[in-house]
Amino acid sequence: MKVEKIMTTDVGFCLLEDTLIKAAEIMRQRDCGVVPVVDAENKVVGIITDRDICIAAAARKQSISRIKVKELTGGKVVCCSANDKIEDALKKMRKNQLKRLPVINKDGNLAGILSVTDVLISARKDKKLKKKVYSTLIAIFQPRPIVLREISD
Repeated sequence: MKVEKIMTTDVGFCLLEDTLIKAAEIMRQRDCGVVPVVDAENKVVGIITDRDICIAAAARKQSISRIKVKELTGGKVVCCSANDKIEDALKKMRKNQLKRLPVINKDGNLAGILSVTDVLISARKDKKLKKKVYSTLIAIFQPRPIVLREISD
């Protein structure tokens, strides 16, 4: 089965210059915990989670209305293609300990988002896929080593 068959296509997104308030509002409106971040060409350049917003709110000495999305995004973004097999997307989730993947189309633009929940719901009658989802969940929730870094003001 291909990712495009089960991914969520009606996805809210943010731009790098948007504030965390906008990201949080999208999450509230869409009842989700993640918002892809795209550039002016609709290419995925990051992802922001409800956890990212909560940590920024607790750790910074400024309002989240002043914190730009770009301040919390950076580094490698793991995506999958709409044409990928579900099993390949699950491998990426396992390897990177991710519950959700932005989905890109053939042009590299945001096409949707795939969550472990999407796969789990679609795997109701497929025992092999259920096993892969289960092993993905185990990998995702393995404790990660804690890396302490000094926070600069």
